[in-house]
Amino acid sequence: MFGYISHCLNTIIHYLQRMEFKKLLRTTAKYTNILASNGITNLKELMLYFPRAYEDRQEIKTLSEVTTDWTLQTVKGFVTKKSMFTTPNWKKISQIHFIDEEENPWVINAFRWTYTLRTVKANQRYYIIWKPDLQYWKIQFTHPEVMPASETDASAYNFWRIYPIYSELLWIKPARFARKIFDVLDQWVMEFTEYFPDEFLDAYNLPWIHDTIKFSHFPETLEQAKEWKNRIFFEKLLTIQLVSLQNQLEYQQSTQAIQDIPWDHIKHFLSKLPFELTWAQRRSIKECIDDIHNGRTMMRLLQWDVWSWKTIVATAVAYHIIKQLWWQIALLAPLSVLAQQHYETLAKLLLPLWVRIELLTWSLTPKHKNKLKQALKAWTIDIIVGTHAIIQEDIEFFNLQFAIVDEQHKFGVRQRAFFQRFDSPHLLQMTATPIPRSLTLAFFWEFEVSIIDEMPAWRKPITTKIVNNWEIKKLKPRILTKISQNQKCFIVTPLIHESEHESMEEIASATVEREEVTAHYPELSWKIWLLHWQMKSSEKDQIMKDFKDGKYVILVSTTVIEVWIDIPDATIMIIKNSERFGLSQLHQLRGRVWRSDIQSYCFLHTKRKSWDSYQRLRHMEETNDGFELAEIDLRLRGSGEILWVRQSGDTDIPIEILTDSDYLSNIKQAWSLLMDKYPEVVSELFRREELGGVGKNLV
Repeated sequence: MFGYISHCLNTIIHYLQRMEFKKLLRTTAKYTNILASNGITNLKELMLYFPRAYEDRQEIKTLSEVTTDWTLQTVKGFVTKKSMFTTPNWKKISQIHFIDEEENPWVINAFRWTYTLRTVKANQRYYIIWKPDLQYWKIQFTHPEVMPASETDASAYNFWRIYPIYSELLWIKPARFARKIFDVLDQWVMEFTEYFPDEFLDAYNLPWIHDTIKFSHFPETLEQAKEWKNRIFFEKLLTIQLVSLQNQLEYQQSTQAIQDIPWDHIKHFLSKLPFELTWAQRRSIKECIDDIHNGRTMMRLLQWDVWSWKTIVATAVAYHIIKQLWWQIALLAPLSVLAQQHYETLAKLLLPLWVRIELLTWSLTPKHKNKLKQALKAWTIDIIVGTHAIIQEDIEFFNLQFAIVDEQHKFGVRQRAFFQRFDSPHLLQMTATPIPRSLTLAFFWEFEVSIIDEMPAWRKPITTKIVNNWEIKKLKPRILTKISQNQKCFIVTPLIHESEHESMEEIASATVEREEVTAHYPELSWKIWLLHWQMKSSEKDQIMKDFKDGKYVILVSTTVIEVWIDIPDATIMIIKNSERFGLSQLHQLRGRVWRSDIQSYCFLHTKRKSWDSYQRLRHMEETNDGFELAEIDLRLRGSGEILWVRQSGDTDIPIEILTDSDYLSNIKQAWSLLMDKYPEVVSELFRREELGGVGKNLV
């Protein structure tokens, strides 16, 4: 009964707060509901919805002063006439005729644009805001923003100032955010309390919170906007380290330290290998084993390039653990076919050494799954390899002490929470995505990092070449020759939507591509197949098995093959419309045909060798170093793709900060200062993080 009354009271309080927020903003319930769904329920939270960009509207130009350099510019004009006409191909064109302050005449043309045409009135003055473009030897107005001018221009929120641009929420336009925040900013900015001590602010040249809030929304100059945003980014990176530290404290446990580590088992394992490990691989093995014996739970991130055989590091460490410490081990992979590949690799290396290893995936029969579950509990399995099927509630281990997570970006925090049920086993997270050092510093605070950046001596550098439509047709004889030599070819279709899962348009594009390839290679029509994410797991696995076994020799695929099975005799890849991909993803894709000592080729198809795209793709021709390409991609496209967020880079921390090692080092020093002298500030950062953080929408 008490719980019900408490729930009712909370509902009433929430409703009254919402009504008060609506009244203060002088807006509608629909508006406040949209804000609430995005975590904005009061004016203080609205103040923390920062702009994603700024426009310099301090200078109002005449038409003779306009420059066509793709910068946003503003012209004040007097509208003389407006009209709409239909072109011969039935497209409707809106026209607005105006003259500027020097009575220079001009016309705005735009497709449709009926709403703007309807609201703009003749014989009135407006501001025309746009990025001028020079086409057909005259300046073009392509869908500009048209806003009415008034007698109070000097005090307006949207002119004669640096103007904030906010991210749009549903139908709430950026301009509406600017207006609402402008109206309440001066009154409500004082509601914020500074929680950083003066010594800390002075040490790292950070402004007060009141100035930060006020001038982040409406700065006086663009340089000032950058200065005030610096505090937001500084605090955000502090919070990222806070979350990392929290993860580390929650996961890491004290373990038994071993001073003199025996290396006999590692030496025995390495002596059985048919090849020599690189120095980087040996160093990574040593770093992992040192971690396991140093008295704290290991949390290590293992990075490698696409040409590195990273599994050998995890296998060597696993063998040492089983023979020296008698622990159980779990290896997680995001896809069943990748789990199968790991199982085959580990079984080939470890079964002759009397290590018990099994595979657990969703495709197994219930009877087989139950048998494996019982074996894990009874400790008749040393290593279990599998997919998410491993981290289920009904899975029990006898002595799980070491967990390996492959392609760590494909998993969330769920797997770490699962392992905590078993007293937080040592954790090795692996990724084949080369991550720049600065991003590792910024986003992987809690992990020690090992990097395999040395190519095996027997691996030949892949040959990469940019080709256009005409050049790609000339590849047919070469591809037929390679196929006659029992080699295989991937043809990757372009990404259309930047999302985690493929859309129907992408699948349709891949289907059309397969038909075109079949028409171009009629002699191989029965050996060409299609692969995409929307297929069932069993179907995808069978297709890859058939491709590996030689039933198909050309596989037309979407980006599903980014992290897929090892096919050593696949030596040719054609990536269609390659300009749509980032360098890191292109490098990841071409790694699928870089799996043996056979010379491999990657052809980057682009319809037009435009200057920008061509210069970017040239980096793929010039280097096979994934870490170098990741650094270039970070500068060109953002950290999103490298960290597997979005291909275009969906992060709110600027690249100039993420590539500034000195700045990131200052963050570490600042964090140590807070931990040592101001624990109450750390508590405040914890509280703010629980409430959603500060500056979460600042880009």
